[in-house]
Amino acid sequence: MVQLEEVEDQDLVREQPGPYQEEEDDDYTDTDSSLSDEDIASLAPSETALDRLYALKDMVPPSTRRSIATTSSNVFSAIKSLSLFSGKGLYIVSTGGLMVFLPYLMAVMEEQQIVEMEREQKAREMGSEIMSPGAQAGGLPGAPGAKA
Repeated sequence: MVQLEEVEDQDLVREQPGPYQEEEDDDYTDTDSSLSDEDIASLAPSETALDRLYALKDMVPPSTRRSIATTSSNVFSAIKSLSLFSGKGLYIVSTGGLMVFLPYLMAVMEEQQIVEMEREQKAREMGSEIMSPGAQAGGLPGAPGAKA
C-alpha cells in the first residue's frame, strides 16, 4: 500500500513582501484629502492628445496606415472637388437668375403701378360723378358751353 506524506513548500510558507505589510500600516496616512486639484493636475503627464495619437503609429501596420492615408486623401479630395463644383454652379445659377428675373420683376412692378394709377383715375372720375350728379361732361352749370 502507498502512503502519502505532505511536503510543505518553503517559498509558500514564508511571508512575501508586498504593498500591505503589517508594519507599514502604522505609517499609513490618507493622502487623498491632502492633495488639491492643482496638485493632481501638476502630477498628470504633459502628454497631449496628438502625442498619444502619434504613439499609436507603431501599433498599426504600415500597410494599414498606407491604406488609411490613401482613403482619407481620396475622401478629402472628393469633398474639395464637390464643394468647388457646387460653389461654381451656385454662382452661375444666382447670377443668371439675377440677369433674367430682375428685369422681369421690374417690368411686373411697373405694370402693377400703371394698373394702380388707372384704378385711382377711374375712382376719381366715379367720385366726381357721385359728388356732382347734375354736372355734365361740359363743365359746371352756367359755364360757357354748358347746357342750362
